[in-house]
Amino acid sequence: MADETKTQKAPKSEQEKKELIKKVKKSKIRVEKTENTKKDNKEKKNTNEQKRVKEADKSKEKSRAIYYDYSLIFMILFLLVFGVIMIYSASSYTAGIKFKDSAYFVKNQLKYMVVGFFVLIVMAVIPYKIWIKTACIWYGASVALSALVFIIGRQAHGSKRWIAVGPIRFQPSELVKFSIILFITYYLIRFKDDFYSSNRKDMEKRLGILFLLVCAPVLLVAVANLSTAIIIFLIAFSMSYMGTSNRRLFAGGIVAIAGMLAGAKPFVRFLYSKGFRNYRIMRLLVWAEPEKFSRDGGYQVVQGLYAIGSGGIFGKGLGQGMQKFFIPEAQNDMIFSIIVEEFGLVGVLMILAIFAFIIRRMLIIAFSVKDLGGRYIVIGVVIHLSLQVILNIAVVTGVMPNTGVSLPFISYGGSSIVVLLAEVGLVLSVAGTIKTE
Repeated sequence: MADETKTQKAPKSEQEKKELIKKVKKSKIRVEKTENTKKDNKEKKNTNEQKRVKEADKSKEKSRAIYYDYSLIFMILFLLVFGVIMIYSASSYTAGIKFKDSAYFVKNQLKYMVVGFFVLIVMAVIPYKIWIKTACIWYGASVALSALVFIIGRQAHGSKRWIAVGPIRFQPSELVKFSIILFITYYLIRFKDDFYSSNRKDMEKRLGILFLLVCAPVLLVAVANLSTAIIIFLIAFSMSYMGTSNRRLFAGGIVAIAGMLAGAKPFVRFLYSKGFRNYRIMRLLVWAEPEKFSRDGGYQVVQGLYAIGSGGIFGKGLGQGMQKFFIPEAQNDMIFSIIVEEFGLVGVLMILAIFAFIIRRMLIIAFSVKDLGGRYIVIGVVIHLSLQVILNIAVVTGVMPNTGVSLPFISYGGSSIVVLLAEVGLVLSVAGTIKTE
């Protein structure tokens, strides 16, 4: 009986051992599987995260590449359309008599706008750093063309300002505004270390050379177009002020400019008393005393002031103004007075608010750009636009001499529209480099 029990227990123990071995093997396999699955899950998570990061980077790159300030473009388009409407209102009667076509000036303006938009697209598409590299070429070409005006230039309204090549007619002085922005930017970047150097002599030397280089086109333009020469000089002066750490020289320059403006009218009267009677002196006399010299050119200024005075708060209505029949070339430099007469104080404040909005958007672009060259370009365009608006209003109201400063995007004029749109293209080219997060 004992042997039987032993034989019965032995196989049970072997069976148990086998079962235990099977259980251990199964448990090991399960553990390995769980470990493998964990590793696979981690790898999948990592790959998914990497894909998400790549997709996010791609979306960021796309947003950076297509950045444009659409509100800025819309406001400029609005001013251009408004300008076409005002040109027709101011010139339809005169164009119908002279050219037998009341829309003569409007058609020409639309042609200039088409050319200007083509130039804008070219400027916006090409990186602005390429334009900075070609700044010396633009500077040399503008100076040469300004000098060429004295040889082959066409005279109109008592001064030579235009060069005609076949059907194309343009003012080199407008090109100088564009080229001086590029050239000052190039110069400030090229000699940045000298302008911010502690060595005062090096700084003054560079500023002296820059002053001479700016004076060359300014003096050439000033002979026939004093207001444009003032704009060119002030663009260079303001950009140079921002590009250097020396403020004493510029403070002295501001005092000198203020002194010249304060003493301009007495000086002109003195020249007149000494017998000077040339075209330029008479223009300045008209500015000093427009009513006294109304027959010598003050007539336009006086009629413009009448238009401003008759506009009131809400104006007479579009097309209802009367002074455009008396103001010579009302669609050009004096178009601001027609706007005041037909839209009143409310309409003028709206137009000035749009200009302020455009300037603000450009300043936002300027201070959002990390590259110094892009910032200088946009600030130069802002200075140009601001000065031209201020000086045009100053001319119409008799504060400045009437020497031909157009109201940006609104006044009739091919060269002005093309150059302004080219500058807007530069601003858009700079804006396209802003990184949007």
